[in-house]
Amino acid sequence: MQIEVTKKPKSTVTIKGSLSADEFNVHIQHVTRRFVESAELPGFRKGKAPERMVLEKIGEGTLLEEAAEEALRTAYPVILKEHSIDAIGRPQVRITKLARQNPLEFEADIAVLPEVSLPDYKNIAKTLNAKPKEEIVVSEEELEKSLDWLRKSRAKKTAPPNDEKNAEEASLPELTDEFAQSLGAYKTVEELKNVLRENIKLEKEQKAHDKRRMELLEAVSEASTMEISDMLVESEKDKMYSELKAQIEQIGMQWDMYLTHIKKKEEELRNEWQSDAEKRVRSAMVLREIAKNESIEPTEDELNAWAYQYLAQTEESEKKNLDLERVKDYAYGVIRNKKVLEFLENQ
Repeated sequence: MQIEVTKKPKSTVTIKGSLSADEFNVHIQHVTRRFVESAELPGFRKGKAPERMVLEKIGEGTLLEEAAEEALRTAYPVILKEHSIDAIGRPQVRITKLARQNPLEFEADIAVLPEVSLPDYKNIAKTLNAKPKEEIVVSEEELEKSLDWLRKSRAKKTAPPNDEKNAEEASLPELTDEFAQSLGAYKTVEELKNVLRENIKLEKEQKAHDKRRMELLEAVSEASTMEISDMLVESEKDKMYSELKAQIEQIGMQWDMYLTHIKKKEEELRNEWQSDAEKRVRSAMVLREIAKNESIEPTEDELNAWAYQYLAQTEESEKKNLDLERVKDYAYGVIRNKKVLEFLENQ
């Protein structure tokens, strides 16, 4: 296999490669066997149809494309290892020559880990951590909103008379000790209010904590220097697209209806996400680099605990499609990033 590697701006490399005709033919034969073994043609049992008839059905172009995909899937990790390429995400591959009895020629653009120059992140974190924390207060208005929500959730369904507003108020249960007792282990309204206050406070504290973490990370990220691949930013936009689409479908709205509602096209959304996608990529690179500098990584026990908890929360029908090692790979990043943020918080 002949490979030529060219470094490009913005943390990208381009490789030009050629797989010999003999090597490519091995993959052609392998894919051919796979097609024949799975073929179901009239008059023949599965896998027993003549090779010639199977190839006529699938077409030469489809066969060669499948063989090229298999060949490159096999060769890609070898290329990365032999040429010490720290690739991120999927490569953008172009087949430049595809024919039997010929070398398979291709080009690929690959996003690589950018060189990250970190600032004095310990000092930045220490300075931000020294600032007084926001005092968490639960207002009476917030408490009343929670109480109203509880009352509405227990409202009796009644046919509305002419005055609909009064009907709604009349259907709400009164805020009494009996009402508090109907919700659980509360003896009085005051006990219920105290629990609600504490829950609201905990929620606000968690949001404040997450906000401070993001401020720490953004401060370090903004003071860092790196060149980010456009491919990496586009890949991050793909993630943002998948996340938003899943959220929209989870609430029961179709994606097309959502786009119609906000009066935007997908491309407009992706353009709007440019800045956020760049920030997310920069933050990810900073977390990775700090973890490397400080030798921060999850333990095997932490990875196993996270993965098995994730599996325990997964529907049985979906578990069969999950690869435990891939789940643990994902867990590695989640746990490592959490540890880095805790490290910054403790400066």
